[in-house]
Parts: sequence; C-alpha cells; structure tokens
Amino acid sequence: MDTAAIETWGRIEFGRLPGRRFDETAVTDNLLFTLQNQVPGLLTYQSNQVQERNSGADWEWWIGDDQAGWICLRIQAKRVYEDNTYRMLKHRGAGEDAFQYDTLIKGCNPDQARYAFHVFYNGWPEGTFEEGTYWAPPAQWNACPGLSSYKDCKHAEPRHYGCAIISTLDVKKLSDIAAPAAARFRVQRYLSAAVPWSYAFGFPPWDSKRGEERWHPRLDRGDWVDRVHGTLDVLTRRGGARGARDASGHLGEIPVDRDQRTFELPPYVEAMRRSTPGRFEPASEDEAPTAPQTVIIERKPKRARKRK
Repeated sequence: MDTAAIETWGRIEFGRLPGRRFDETAVTDNLLFTLQNQVPGLLTYQSNQVQERNSGADWEWWIGDDQAGWICLRIQAKRVYEDNTYRMLKHRGAGEDAFQYDTLIKGCNPDQARYAFHVFYNGWPEGTFEEGTYWAPPAQWNACPGLSSYKDCKHAEPRHYGCAIISTLDVKKLSDIAAPAAARFRVQRYLSAAVPWSYAFGFPPWDSKRGEERWHPRLDRGDWVDRVHGTLDVLTRRGGARGARDASGHLGEIPVDRDQRTFELPPYVEAMRRSTPGRFEPASEDEAPTAPQTVIIERKPKRARKRK
C-alpha cells in the first residue's frame, strides 16, 4: 500500500502540469486495480449503479470472515488541488445533509464496526512548502510510531501520504470550524490528523520493549482482523493528531468488541462473494451496492492440524 501511495503521489504531482489531470475516480480505479493484482485473495467489484450520492462513499472495504465477523470501512476520496487545498470537501450532501461528509457519517456506526474515513490523494513537487523535502510544515508528522520528526523518521516518508487516511469525524470537525475561505481546506489543516493509508491495517511497532503492553488482554495480537478493528477504532474514537500518532500505544487501552462486527452480510456483498471478481451486475435492488467500488478482504480459513 505504501508503494501504491508513492505511485499516487507521482500521478498527482504530474497532474499539476498544464494539460494534465487525474481526478479522484481515475486514481481510485488505478489504486484498486493495483491492489487487486498484488494482493492474493482480494476481491474488487465495480458496479454500474453508482450510489455515491446516497452513501457519500467512493468505495467500501469489507474485512474479515464468517467466523470472526466483518468490519466495514466506507471511504470518500478527495485529491489535493494546485492551490494546495482539498477544495471539494465543500461538496453538497444527499437530501438535507449539508455536506458529503455528513452523508458518509450518517451511514456508518463505529459501535457496529462500520467506519467512515476520507483518503486524500496528495502530490506536489519537492520544495513546495519547505526546501529539500516533500513535507508540508507546519502539519504535524503522525507517521512515526517512535515519535521522531519527519526528518528523522525511519518508518515512513512524506510520499507515503500520497494516500493519507483520516477519520471522517475529524474531517467534519476541521471543516466546520470557522476560518477564512483560503485557509479552510488547506492541506496542513488535515494532514495533521492523517496517517498513511497503510496504517489503517495496523500501525508498526513503536517500542519493542513494551510490545506485550501494546494490546489489550482481550485482543489477540496475532489476529489480523482484531488488529485492523483495533486500529480503526483508535483512529475513529481518539481522532486528531494524538490519536493518529500514538495509535499503537492506544491499542493497549481499547478492548475490541468482536460482537459489534457484522455476521450477516448485506445481500449485495453475499452476491459479490458468489460471483466472478470484476464487473458486478446486481440482479435486484437488494443487490445494488452502496458504493461504486466494493473490496472484499476475506481471511482464508485456518488449516486444521493433522492428527498424529
């Protein structure tokens, strides 16, 4: 995912040239195609029936299996513009919703392991904000679990923020704060509460000496679904720079309630699981996907041990 983020950075940076343009849809299609080809067992479906306006989501991930339960992650993608803002955050919502992020939040519930997030597509030439780096001071560096500065971090680099993920609840808080039009949607305002999108699937270790203390006793450290669930819960409930930067430590404080997960998938997800990966055609209104793109990450069942 970090490699895909760096490639996205390059496309967005290239798109700043005259006569070049990569919008959110093109970047999303390319990202999901890349992941489909690189991640075994990942199923990506595209539907003709675009429900983005009604759900506020560009795509959604269903993560888990029938035994462990399923986590739903709905995502709205926004690209940075040449004025270094995410100006399309002001996009209107469905019905009486003021903004698109309001619609997205309304369709999710963290207490049911259904999370709303934004992914920002970033990219600009080196030195745009500070000479000799791609970073955009004074945005806070959240990617280092060792709490190092962006110049000293060994875990990530600025271009990993080619795909930066942030809780939509934080997007709403930041967007609703009164500010001059020129500053309201500035990159730095949102990057201070974001992390590379790969971190949504588990932060890297930040202190090997405290490794056993990073996880709540009810959380199986070797269980990937638990790890994703815990990380998403931290980023959603703690939010902001503190929640993002210290997420690996906070996982030790927040128990994961597996009963919150979905054990009866929506009809369209079940229909997708039965179909051939690729373009999905719903057979009824019940099978109409919530988002234009649906990604199913199903954990393979564990092999039964052979009896000696």
